[in-house]
Amino acid sequence: MINITFKKHPAQTGLSGVGYPYQSVDIKIKKKRFGIINAPNWQTEGNVWKIMIAIKKPEPDDNPNCDWKWITFKKDFEDETQARTYIQESIVGIMKKFELHYFDD
Repeated sequence: MINITFKKHPAQTGLSGVGYPYQSVDIKIKKKRFGIINAPNWQTEGNVWKIMIAIKKPEPDDNPNCDWKWITFKKDFEDETQARTYIQESIVGIMKKFELHYFDD
């Protein structure tokens, strides 16, 4: 089993906190960030949480400056806990299908 850790982003304050009431969450393996659980905000339809991960591009495209891309899961989540559970249960299959891109923090 792969140990995934999570780190919440700082809470928005002031009027920004009204439009962005929830905190997004970084997804990490061995303290290296590779994904994010995006929190819903005032523009989000259905008030759902989304998971995005960064992967190495399987083949080069028209942008030679970047060798990775974001992919967004089609599945929506009602809360952060559901998204965390899903990524923890699915990470082995994801890593078999994709090569993860890790960010230097």
